Amino acid sequence: MQNKVRMRIFSCFIVWLLGANLMAYGQTILVPPYLQPGNASALNREQKVIIWQTDSVPGNFTVLCKLASDDTDKSLKVKVNATKLNLLNKTTFLYRAELTGLKFDERYTYEVMLNTKPVYKGEFETRTKKSQTRFVVFGDCGAGTPQQAQIAYQVYQQKPQFALITGDLVYSYGRELEYRQRFFPYYLSPDVLPDKGAPLMNTIPFYAVIGNHDIYSANFDKHPDGLAFFYYNDLPRNAPIPEYVVTPEGNAELVKAFRKNASPRYPGISNYSFDYGNVHFTILDANSYVNPLDPKLIEWFKNDIKNSKADWKIVSYHHPGFNSSPTHYDYQVMRLLAPICEELGVDMVLTGHVHNYQRTVPLKFNPTIDATTNRFAISDEGSVNGTFTLDTEFDGESNTRANGIVYIVTGAGGASLYDKAISDNPELWKKGSPENWAPYTVKLISDKHSFTLIETDGKKLNLRQLDVRGNVLDEITMTK
Repeated sequence: MQNKVRMRIFSCFIVWLLGANLMAYGQTILVPPYLQPGNASALNREQKVIIWQTDSVPGNFTVLCKLASDDTDKSLKVKVNATKLNLLNKTTFLYRAELTGLKFDERYTYEVMLNTKPVYKGEFETRTKKSQTRFVVFGDCGAGTPQQAQIAYQVYQQKPQFALITGDLVYSYGRELEYRQRFFPYYLSPDVLPDKGAPLMNTIPFYAVIGNHDIYSANFDKHPDGLAFFYYNDLPRNAPIPEYVVTPEGNAELVKAFRKNASPRYPGISNYSFDYGNVHFTILDANSYVNPLDPKLIEWFKNDIKNSKADWKIVSYHHPGFNSSPTHYDYQVMRLLAPICEELGVDMVLTGHVHNYQRTVPLKFNPTIDATTNRFAISDEGSVNGTFTLDTEFDGESNTRANGIVYIVTGAGGASLYDKAISDNPELWKKGSPENWAPYTVKLISDKHSFTLIETDGKKLNLRQLDVRGNVLDEITMTK
């Protein structure tokens, strides 16, 4: 209790410090400083990026960074880059400071300085090279709901090393204004309260997966502040650019400004991979414009996972291929990657899009080939038929060795829930023919908002699904 009180007092002090010093220079903070992973993927170099946003008054900012264990006054002075955004007839400044050359398994402190005065202090831990990890996963979150705040509060209690967001960061279009109203206030809340959220993003990095609502603002005639995913996220850029990516359209000047201001993140952070401890993550864009079997991307995908020596290999994208809800059931094109993932030894696939929680048995899937074209058969709606092999012996308790891939839907992070009536009712999960649906779903909870907590310890992985009160809804253990 004393630690929580101390943290609350510290957070309030930081907000006061930030506001007081900025006011002295006529500036208004729009987004407080927060942490991003930056362009660091493999465990051969480490960095972080500090980002914040102010109003139209430019500031002479620097960032000081040092090891938390260093008692001296020596700090690395980091250059700050400012991007001037002219959106919605308003000017703002988006600031970035790249903290490079960091050591693994260390705690650092950082200070944001305006001229010579500190305006913000924070700390973070770098990635670990050890064989233990602890991270949270949730998606479909930025809707500005009470449940979003409750999830943030519960995530904070779990003390994760990082968060993986399975897409649809903000609703409904992925605009800059929506991030400031429906995303950052919950994960940068100075108060640790169920109705407010918690100060998460200033201490742990969020790794984001691009979802459909994140790209619905690509028409700048309708949404001049669109595609803000590429402004506010700073992620690894180690994947090739595929043939099809989200493309901004509309006002030529706005499109030109976006491409300049979002470079080099657009479109490079749509697909990427990274290592954290003994887990290798591969993140993919699964939106409707995507060709899941893009040759250039598939070559990278195969080499990326094949070359990993991590104990656990996890793939994440937004649109699930295996889903037992009526909502979004027919869009199954990501099933085409199943044989490749199986060949590469992928252990788990984490998705969102469907606003509930689902877990499959370990499964293998062989898509049907169209006899006339010698290509995979895909319906107009995106359905993909095939042959299922289900490991029904695995229970995650007494039998923990999986023969196949476990597919998780964790899209209950804050937006309104889908298909509440089917929660924990297997009779309502059945869908169509055996070529399209088999009894692969063993857990489906659609009447509670929730998030996923995953811990790895060497060859052991534990997954728990927790609700807004911290209750465990589901739990499995996997071993190798």
